[in-house]
Amino acid sequence: MLKHYIQFLSGQQSTVSPFLIGDGDLYVQDNVNTSYKLGTILKRLGYKQVGGALDAKPITGLHNFRQSKTVQKILATCNNVAGTNLTLQWNNSGTWTDITLGGAWDTFEDCKVEMEDFIGYCFMVGYDSTDKVWLPFSSFTGDDTFSTSTNVDADLKAKYIKRYRDRLYVANLYDGGAISYRVAISDLPSGSTVGWTEYQADTGWIDLDYSEPITGLGSNWDKLYIFTEYSAYYYDQVQKKKAWDVGCIEHRTIKNLGPYMIWVNRDGVWQSSSGRPMNIAGRILDFVKAAVVLGNTMFAEVVDDEYHLYLGDVTVNSLSYTNCSVIYNIATQSWRTAEYHDNFTIFAKYNNSGDDRLYMGCNDGEVMELTKYYDSTPSYADDGNNITAYFKTKQYDLEDPTISKTIQKVIAYADRAQGLNLKAEIIDTNTSATNKVVPLGQLKKYINKFTPNVKGNFLQIIGTESGQLPYFSLFGFSIKFEPNEKL
Repeated sequence: MLKHYIQFLSGQQSTVSPFLIGDGDLYVQDNVNTSYKLGTILKRLGYKQVGGALDAKPITGLHNFRQSKTVQKILATCNNVAGTNLTLQWNNSGTWTDITLGGAWDTFEDCKVEMEDFIGYCFMVGYDSTDKVWLPFSSFTGDDTFSTSTNVDADLKAKYIKRYRDRLYVANLYDGGAISYRVAISDLPSGSTVGWTEYQADTGWIDLDYSEPITGLGSNWDKLYIFTEYSAYYYDQVQKKKAWDVGCIEHRTIKNLGPYMIWVNRDGVWQSSSGRPMNIAGRILDFVKAAVVLGNTMFAEVVDDEYHLYLGDVTVNSLSYTNCSVIYNIATQSWRTAEYHDNFTIFAKYNNSGDDRLYMGCNDGEVMELTKYYDSTPSYADDGNNITAYFKTKQYDLEDPTISKTIQKVIAYADRAQGLNLKAEIIDTNTSATNKVVPLGQLKKYINKFTPNVKGNFLQIIGTESGQLPYFSLFGFSIKFEPNEKL
């Protein structure tokens, strides 16, 4: 008898019974991609360093400042070498160059900095949760024009910032004291000038539930969305209303993906197209829950219709994942996981001559760029370090889970073998620890035939490859077997 498993469109499924996993699912999908060449298992690509290092300290802010259509800079913040002051730097043709701050950010080390573009300026706010201090409200334009007075209110500080329509909004404030439930609204701009007189006149602000601090801001569907840990409100410059009893725990997870807004709370990853949000984390919910329980800092970015959510170190189904991201592809509505060599602290999208790139700030002061399959020189390593790809199929019952079969032959189809090794896990006992794992062999050509001649009720295919070879491309398998008994 012969069975064919030659399409893998559904991505990772790690949260259901083995009997519910579909033939097109992968039980483990680590560092492999099934959404680029649809249905095919590809090893993910690596990343390369952007310029040199900043100051060998964690990147606390990363932003593509588009001053105009033709003028842009990638900005990054990190502590100085001594770890006493916060620096602001930009990538000057490969060299990270300090922007003169005049001592304005001295002693504000470790602040997480949020940035927003408006009227040709980059506006910056931030907060250090360790020392519980707010960064001075700041603006930047040109090559080196930084200020804590131009177009900002020197008395006003905030954790979050968002542009909505023709105004700036800053939230979770400090103004003579902490006002965590308030959003401050700028005046209407005049050319390249904006003021905050309406806020100082006690009319340019929004107050939410006084018992819940604001945890993030988003904007979509011509509305401003204001999140607390357990709720979301919208504001349309006329009225403020409660939108949902679904909150957000990390401002940096709030991203727009086309007509959708996506964010994270303690219950999963939520997606809305303006109506009631849906939890889309089902297939990788254990990953999100594990990160929440550990208190990991999460953040996200959207590039090429994919939502990259960084979780850090987690353990799921007895497997440990280091520097882990989960990635959602909107076209296939599928998830996959990636483990990176570096520990990242923030993601940002950078427009490189019209092509959006994922930039990733590291905890050692470096910034990386994730390469793409269509690049002329893609990276097959994580900044010179090996990438380990690992996947597991479902437990194939081969038509009848109740009986044992002899697995006579496994045929694998690959147009790019590139050193991929396959194993077969034979399941015929009550304890998975005693399952037999049989090496099948390394793929070396388009059609690869293996003859394990083992017996069991279920067969699970495992693929592994670690190194810096060009990515492998696997189409699927055919399994030849014979039943050993009848029910």
